[in-house]
Amino acid sequence: MARASTAGLRRKRDGDDPRTQADPVRWWLNEIEAARKREKEFRETGEKVNEIYAGEHTATPFNILFSNTETLFPALYSATPRPVVQRRFKDDDPLGKAAAKAGERVLAYLLDTNAEGYETFDGALSAATLDALLCGRAVTTVKYDAQIAYGMRPADGGEPDSVKTGELVCLDVRSWDRVYFGFARRWTKVPWVAYEEWIDKEEAVRLFGRATADKLVFSQGEEDEVRGDRGERAKRNGNERDMGERKTALVYQIWDKSDRKIRYVAPSYADGLLKTLDDPLGLTGFFNCPEPLGFLCRPNSLKPVAPYTLYAQQATELNEITRRISRVTKAIKAKAVYDSELGEDIKALVEADDNELVPADKSSSLAAEKGLQNAIWAWPIDRLVVVLRELIVAREQVKQTIYEITGIADVMRGQSNASETLGAQEIKQSWGTLRLKRMQREVQRYVRDLLRMMLEVAVSRFSEETLAAMTGLSYLTGQQRVAAEASAQSMQLAGGPLDPRVAAALQAPAWPPVMALLREDALRGYRIDIETNSTVEPEAVEDQKQISELLNALGQYLNGVAPLVARGVMPFGVAQNMLLAIARRFRFGTEIEDDIKQMQPPQPEDDGQAAKLAEMQAKMQAESQQAAAKLQLEAQVEQGRARLEMEKLAMQERIAQADREAEMAREAARIKLERDASIAKLRLEREITLAKVGIDRQTELDKTQQALISQVEIARVNADAKAVKQADVDAAGQQKLAEGLAPLVEQLQALAAQLAEMMAAMAAPVEFDRGTDGRIM
Repeated sequence: MARASTAGLRRKRDGDDPRTQADPVRWWLNEIEAARKREKEFRETGEKVNEIYAGEHTATPFNILFSNTETLFPALYSATPRPVVQRRFKDDDPLGKAAAKAGERVLAYLLDTNAEGYETFDGALSAATLDALLCGRAVTTVKYDAQIAYGMRPADGGEPDSVKTGELVCLDVRSWDRVYFGFARRWTKVPWVAYEEWIDKEEAVRLFGRATADKLVFSQGEEDEVRGDRGERAKRNGNERDMGERKTALVYQIWDKSDRKIRYVAPSYADGLLKTLDDPLGLTGFFNCPEPLGFLCRPNSLKPVAPYTLYAQQATELNEITRRISRVTKAIKAKAVYDSELGEDIKALVEADDNELVPADKSSSLAAEKGLQNAIWAWPIDRLVVVLRELIVAREQVKQTIYEITGIADVMRGQSNASETLGAQEIKQSWGTLRLKRMQREVQRYVRDLLRMMLEVAVSRFSEETLAAMTGLSYLTGQQRVAAEASAQSMQLAGGPLDPRVAAALQAPAWPPVMALLREDALRGYRIDIETNSTVEPEAVEDQKQISELLNALGQYLNGVAPLVARGVMPFGVAQNMLLAIARRFRFGTEIEDDIKQMQPPQPEDDGQAAKLAEMQAKMQAESQQAAAKLQLEAQVEQGRARLEMEKLAMQERIAQADREAEMAREAARIKLERDASIAKLRLEREITLAKVGIDRQTELDKTQQALISQVEIARVNADAKAVKQADVDAAGQQKLAEGLAPLVEQLQALAAQLAEMMAAMAAPVEFDRGTDGRIM
């Protein structure tokens, strides 16, 4: 075994990482085989102890193992534990209180799910405690399971929609001899944990697919050993040999802490790893199981020890003495040899009733003359009785030795001596309890670790709806919180008062911050613990004890503090905070914490001065009201004056603003005028330049135009004169006049056409002749 362990360490030192190996299956199977060899003695002893406990050994007439186990079992675990999630610091933290309450209710639900097909918490812990008492080690794993409903497959052949219809965190009891651990001397250093599984074809198809499942080797349950294609052997236990015709295959589920992966390996599968998964739970310690439950351990070693091995020799001696007692008891019989001359008288004497005299015949009388004691020789049983008595005493001494080894007192076993005093029995009880405290703390540690893991998985995987349904708490969900905030904002914008229901909803806890706090600080900010003795004492007794202690503490505190508060020596707020600090130390204290916060300070007793005090208070109140009214009036006058002053300043500002705007308008007009003038000047200069180019032609045109205008004007004057003179001329004369004017009209029309052509030529673009230097010639 030491060589196997050293070889495992050497592989790690040499950097023989399974992720870099060409044949990782071989590497993992070698590691598992090395772990099996390291614990070979433990597994053989565990099988033997289980057989003795079940009464399968005929060579065990006195089953002290069963008796001790049944005595210790209820002392270690007899009732479902009561989870307690509480704040690490007992200060006023509403969000922390809400998160602790939610976590406690989640665990309370998970401890009592009663879901069909799942292991109950009580059943799992009972099995674990029994395994630890018998074999020395118990392993329980935590798993998350979700019920998923699938919709119709879409027409495009894609995956159908899935909806979670339920979520649960439950426990899975592992067989004590089907778990393997990587070599380490402390649990925190364990590199991997492997679980040996025997699965059928249907389960293999679900886990690995049809193609991979077809390559596995499935064998019937009655086969004692299974050999893989690599030559590995795995022996089935008795329960697995009783599976009948159901064929199963050996698969190892390996939780590798180095890269937080889960790998599946099978000796009968030669194509590599069956499957590799990412960490499905995301636990702080990665492994899905806490440190195994065990009551005995070696220093610097994780190899478990069965408690039975501590008194196995005494148990063997006890069985030997019991067998001898049985043989001696069989030898103690009423037997005797008598003289044949007594005849039938001996038979008649043996068959006679009480107070019956049996007559003797003549031959018997003759035999009696020799002495009846000489005629009958009895089997000597007195010596056998002495031997039997000594054997019984020796057996009791061996039993007492075993009880001293195991720490089981007489009182714990329900036995007592009537001559013993009460003090002697109490000493035995306290001593026996003291011996068991370490074992009880180990069970409580195991339960506490499981609860921590269950809560960590629940708060990280469950939805808000699932947590709300489990706990029954009326915390707001994320959507409800957003709706309440939107409603409050709309009310504020509208200027109306805030609805009290909306205000109460905003003050109440919400699931998003509660879940964020639990997920972030589930292990560091909170302590998840088990109530003292809650795993062994009835719940009602524990409740009564807690209530009694809380009432006593509150009564003593109030009796001492109430007079100080009444006399005014101690402020009521200080006394209230101290009372809250005391109540938070008890489990029921958190339930009355809100009620304590609503307590009001006591009213002083009436000592005859109440009327005077009331009158003085009324007078002072009236004076204060008058002063307040005066101050209010003065404030209103001052506010009016200030308002007028502000209006005056505002008017002046408006006038100044108007002046500034007018000045700006004038300035803008001036700038525009100057700009227009500049543009006109530029245009005029351009026109002058253009005019200089065609000035000769323009002069000629002007002269021609002036001559034409003069001629037309002369003709018009002449025509008017003739018209005046010939006003009375007849129609023939008028026709003659028209005929005389026709040439003149035609001449005028020709001049007008010539003038139009000249105007069009002047309007046409002017082309300049430029030299080689680009200048106008």
